[in-house]
Amino acid sequence: MAGGTVSVLAGTGLGLASLSAVLGSGRSDPLLLLPPLALSLGGGYAVLFPGISVNRNGLHIFRDWRRHPPFGKALWILSLGIAAGGLVTCVVAGLANPLAPGLLVWLFMGLYLASAGWASAMMGVGYAVTGALNAEPDEARATVPSR
Repeated sequence: MAGGTVSVLAGTGLGLASLSAVLGSGRSDPLLLLPPLALSLGGGYAVLFPGISVNRNGLHIFRDWRRHPPFGKALWILSLGIAAGGLVTCVVAGLANPLAPGLLVWLFMGLYLASAGWASAMMGVGYAVTGALNAEPDEARATVPSR
């Protein structure tokens, strides 16, 4: 997960440098766009998949919100903020220059995937620790009314 985070940060830095070159030349060069895309998305998924695999205990983000560690909650909110901010930035950048969103979407996507992966891992570990301590009976976890 740490290597994926480093990859996302490297891809974001390289992408911002490529963005200035793309906007300065007025045309999109695929060779400039591929390294940041690969680093950003590859690193984001390298963080997300292990982060999700920590949550094998029936983790519910909103239902168990009070049980999650504060750092996990902050990362989850940050990931949603990155997703919303990335969408707004891509729309605004697309109005100014139609080439910009093609690169910006991958940069924001890598940051979103990495933060969501770390948040899932933190919440999963927190749930495993507090869930084992505060185990609920099966009747308390029922989601469908019994007959």
